[in-house]
This record gives sequence, C-alpha cells and structure tokens, in this order.
Amino acid sequence: MVTGTADTAPTPLNLNTDGNVKYVTMPRLAIKDTLEGRQTVPAWEVFTSAVDDLEAGSDFKTIVVDLLEDVYDYARMYICDKRGWEHESDDSFKAYEICRNEFLRTMRRLLNLPYNIILISHEDTSKDITKRGGDKTTAIKPNIADKVATKLAGMVDIVLRAEKDGDEYTLSTKTNSVIFGGGRLTGLKANDIPNTWDAIEAMYSVTGVPKV
Repeated sequence: MVTGTADTAPTPLNLNTDGNVKYVTMPRLAIKDTLEGRQTVPAWEVFTSAVDDLEAGSDFKTIVVDLLEDVYDYARMYICDKRGWEHESDDSFKAYEICRNEFLRTMRRLLNLPYNIILISHEDTSKDITKRGGDKTTAIKPNIADKVATKLAGMVDIVLRAEKDGDEYTLSTKTNSVIFGGGRLTGLKANDIPNTWDAIEAMYSVTGVPKV
C-alpha cells in the first residue's frame, strides 16, 4: 500500500521510522533512538511504549507502521545489545529465534488491538527462484526475513501489493509461487483494486467482515 492511501483511512496515526512523510498529513510518531535527559531510549522501546499507550486506548482508529522492516531491525538490535551480541550469528542456535519472538510478540499485541492496522514494507526483488522447468524468475516479497513475513501474513487480514503503472498505483491481492501473499480473509478474488481506502473497505463487504 502507498502511504498516501493510509492517510485517508479513518483517524490515522503513523508510527514512522524513515522520515519519508512528504505526502502524509496524518499525525505521526517518530520511531527512532530518542534522547531523554542524558539517556538514550532505543527505538524499539519507543515502539513498544507506543503499543502500550494504544492498548490503554486512544482516539485514533487506524495505526500505520511505516516501515515494518525498520521496526524489526530495531527489535533485533535491542535484543543483541541486551545479550551482548554484535549479530545473531554470535549465538546462532537461539539468537535468531529470540529476536524474532521479541518482535512478533509485540506485533501480535498490536494486531490484536481494536484499530485498523496497516503494516507497510518495501518490496524485495533481489532473490531468484528456479521453476520446475528450470526457468528462473524473480521472487516478489516484503523486505523482511522470510520466517517473520510468513508469521505476519497469518496474523493480518490481507497482504496487498502496490503496483505502479506510469504515475498511477493499484493494489493487488494476487499471490502465487513467485508473489508473496496471505492473510485471514476468505472469499476474495485475486485481482487488482484502486489504490484507495474506499476500495479496501469494499473488499470487506465481500467477506462480511466489518471494519473498525
């Protein structure tokens, strides 16, 4: 999804990591290392504190996480720092799982809250896949670890891919062996929809699942 589309969702808040908010008018909270007095609060603690506040209740109806892969990296760096690791490979038997679990535990808390939750990730097209016939093609997936992406796909309603044609974007629900997808909504046809919030809400009318 293009961030500008999320800007038109009901009462949105942007939990923003990259500062790329040129076309965004919604309120936003910078998710980054923050100086409080003489102490630095790690970006991951800023994010988890925001989730704590949202659990307590707010007037927002839509929460946008932009970008998802940055938040995952913040969780990784936080755990590695706490454990004295420079990288997960310093303790390859359990470090990767510990970092994933830290991130997914907080994301599960967020996704269980009564808001519209939008998770935005850049696209990774750096990996090639060899088909059964031997032909190679490019895999299209979120720019985040495969195991994390697969877990998140099972927590969200739908995975949408923003596709650009000239100056126009559409949102695609297509998924196959090459294009990453998923979600819990059933009864959806694999097609393209306009890059608008109204079009996204219309998808829910097909499934009978209400929006916030």
